[in-house]
Amino acid sequence: MKKYLTALLGLFSISILITNMLGCQSQSLVAVENDAFVLGTFGQIRVYAPSEEEGLKAIAVAFKRITELENAMGPSLVGSDVYNINANAGKTSVQVSDDTLKVIKEGIKYEGLTSGAFNITLGSLIELWGIGKEWQKVPSPADIQDSKEHIEIINLQIDGNKIMIKDPEMLMDLGGIAKGYSVDEAVKVLKANGIKSGFVNLGGDVYAFGQKPDESKWAIGIQKPLVNSNGVVAKVLLENQSIVSSGNYERYFVDKGIRYHHIIDPATGYPSDSGVVSVTIISDSAIDGDALSTAVFILGHEKGMELVEELEGVDAVVITKDNTVYISSGANDMVEILDKTYQPAD
Repeated sequence: MKKYLTALLGLFSISILITNMLGCQSQSLVAVENDAFVLGTFGQIRVYAPSEEEGLKAIAVAFKRITELENAMGPSLVGSDVYNINANAGKTSVQVSDDTLKVIKEGIKYEGLTSGAFNITLGSLIELWGIGKEWQKVPSPADIQDSKEHIEIINLQIDGNKIMIKDPEMLMDLGGIAKGYSVDEAVKVLKANGIKSGFVNLGGDVYAFGQKPDESKWAIGIQKPLVNSNGVVAKVLLENQSIVSSGNYERYFVDKGIRYHHIIDPATGYPSDSGVVSVTIISDSAIDGDALSTAVFILGHEKGMELVEELEGVDAVVITKDNTVYISSGANDMVEILDKTYQPAD
């Protein structure tokens, strides 16, 4: 479910950030970059390393780790943990990797923390709508109601590393959290390979660590929440933090003049209509940002901000339909609104 978060000035500005990075090398560090198509999206890793060879080696190991996680949790990859869990729903339990188990447990935690707004067992509804797939359509109310009967996370059973879905019509989808976990793991790999500064960007789930050689923080832009826009609403300065956005302008289809986006509200079975158009979560880990950006979008700015203010190490920027920008208390000094058609909340 995600996410177009851009460095400084929208998707185009990722290039600006990279250009600045390559032109700002210290005497002891060189800027190294590489890209790969992973997790169904464009992945970018940029680091400062003692040498180009060491940087490329560290990046390669990080991408290898990301691919390993994709192979474990990709729902459509035959033989993955998630594929096997879904294929055996209502039949038997499936032995899963420690990574998959950890992500599932985090998903269950966030389902409770968000009063069900975030739900890793929403797969039947996601498949029913098929947004972004060749069968995308507006389902009938009866089909939506039927699918809603099969999203109860209580039917997810854990026994050690064995996972079972007791409801034969339930489907698990870790797409709203696995990408964030992969970002966090990639950063761990880079650090373990001697990299002290850089960023990982997987389809807009970003983690920036360390400082640039000039000791400045990383500048990340929040995309203007409009379809096909590369503009930026605000910039955020980061150091050793994650930033993840969700918006209704990302994946969608139009039917009879109505746009249906991909963020499905478990309570209604329809795309969320909370009055929110964009949520950006700034947190200490990308897995938290991944889950919370979706949940806050569905909860709406009031309930969503109440939740964020209760959580340690988490901040949010929420944009509503009327172009109002709500900034959590801990992020006021980190966020600068650049587009004056968007106004901060009173």
